[in-house]
Amino acid sequence: MRLAIALLLLAASAAADSLPFLPEKHLAAIASEISGESAKRNLEGFSRHHRMRGSRGFHAASEQIVGMLKQYGLADAHIESLPADGKIFYGTQRSRPAWNAEFAELWEGETRLASWEAAPITLAQDSASADVTAELVDVGNGTSEKDHEGKHVAGRIVLAAAQPGPVAAMAVAKFGAAGIVSYAQNQRTAWWGEDENLVRWGHLDTFAPVKTFGFMVSLKTARALQKRLGAGETIRLHAVVKAGQEPGAYEIATATIPGADLRDQEIVFSCHLDHPRPGANDNASGCAAILEVARTLSKLIAERRLDPPRRTIRFVWPAEVEGTLALLNGRPEIARRIKAAIHLDMVGGAPAATKAIFHVTRGPASQPSFIYDIAQSIGEFVNEQTDAYASTGSAK
Repeated sequence: MRLAIALLLLAASAAADSLPFLPEKHLAAIASEISGESAKRNLEGFSRHHRMRGSRGFHAASEQIVGMLKQYGLADAHIESLPADGKIFYGTQRSRPAWNAEFAELWEGETRLASWEAAPITLAQDSASADVTAELVDVGNGTSEKDHEGKHVAGRIVLAAAQPGPVAAMAVAKFGAAGIVSYAQNQRTAWWGEDENLVRWGHLDTFAPVKTFGFMVSLKTARALQKRLGAGETIRLHAVVKAGQEPGAYEIATATIPGADLRDQEIVFSCHLDHPRPGANDNASGCAAILEVARTLSKLIAERRLDPPRRTIRFVWPAEVEGTLALLNGRPEIARRIKAAIHLDMVGGAPAATKAIFHVTRGPASQPSFIYDIAQSIGEFVNEQTDAYASTGSAK
């Protein structure tokens, strides 16, 4: 994360003739001020909240950011609130209403299989309230008619391998199931592995005409249930959910460091704040990194160890794609001033655990910008210095 913060600070600086874009005295000031420890403390705060779009948890994290920004000297820090009710469109995207949960538990007899309070990721996003006691039936993947053939699904809870959204469209809407227990696994990559103890974030279709609930369980739990069902055992589950959608808002924490002669132009640092608790890498790590950039730049400028930027620097913490679209379309006066954006996503992964690689990615050729050449130069510089350090133990 410290490396990511340093790269962002380099990109934020006024362009100079050669890498690393800043005089040695400015580099020394930045190196002495940036703090991975400070960023990690803020990250720990974000990860305590279940940060679904429009939710109370997202609001709490946004307020935390605004509070820290003001403490860091960014006086205009505030939350932009843009209505989201399922009817309003931002550009081509229909806003999704806020979703909150108060309580959710899944029981088999005296054994609790899932709890919102203990682990909110066990409740699929956009689940609706319910109080159901029903038998469990295994429908395999659960997304086709064939998966349900010859099985008594109506009024029962289905156990499915797919995400709750597509399962609900078939099992609930077409065959009358009462709810879903999903053990959907993570996206498969070259190193995805299979950890049977993990519970994946699940979600239902926000705009589905038939509302239902979905619980998420681990592969280990699902396999144990399947073994019992396969042996002819009857399993009855009791599901209680107090949750639902309501008109809300996309809340976007934002603040600026004013520019000098080109202050009406803006360079934006962005991340995405939404993610289930206790997820930290995706993307509390990026959010904490740009918050540390804001702190470092603000402090060094106030102490006159760095000159103010020529262009205004804006920081934004939206809900990923939809929050960004809402800001650009709902606040056109901001969008018109933006000349380039630097987006940071997942900078906290450990190589051993997640095979993380730091990528510096250009934007599309159809949207040319000077910032892409800067990013490429920084990426090449980092590659050279990383190789030098790995080969010789020394780097600039």
